[in-house]
Amino acid sequence: MRLPIRSVIWACLLAIFSPKQFLEFQEGKKNLGIMAASDNNSVLVVSHAFWISLVLVLSSGLLGAVIGVVCGRMFGAASAQTISCFQVGGACLLLWGTLFVRGWQIQTNKGQTLIERVNQWIYRALYCLGTVILVASLTWPRA
Repeated sequence: MRLPIRSVIWACLLAIFSPKQFLEFQEGKKNLGIMAASDNNSVLVVSHAFWISLVLVLSSGLLGAVIGVVCGRMFGAASAQTISCFQVGGACLLLWGTLFVRGWQIQTNKGQTLIERVNQWIYRALYCLGTVILVASLTWPRA
């Protein structure tokens, strides 16, 4: 059964901001034929991942903005070709991270093996670096 959009939004908000209340909400949806996660820890994993990813995105954006501004002050306005190179490089890193990451192929029961962690570290590094480069290209003054 499909949930109404209001319930979908509420479930997402609870999972992010109040994992304990999400578990109660989830229990109430069992009678609608919606399966609950087999592990109550799953909502904590989702909530934690949401906040960590937000910190990574904001940090990458801030670092990219600072780099762009500093490059503008140190080297002056960038040519259109320089900006294009930065943008293509950043986009390539983002695409590389997307195509690289492995999921089910290496996943174990708890997802905590060293290779699973390395997989996530490489994925996040490519994404953060790609974001830094793209934002730097956007904040670097143009000629």
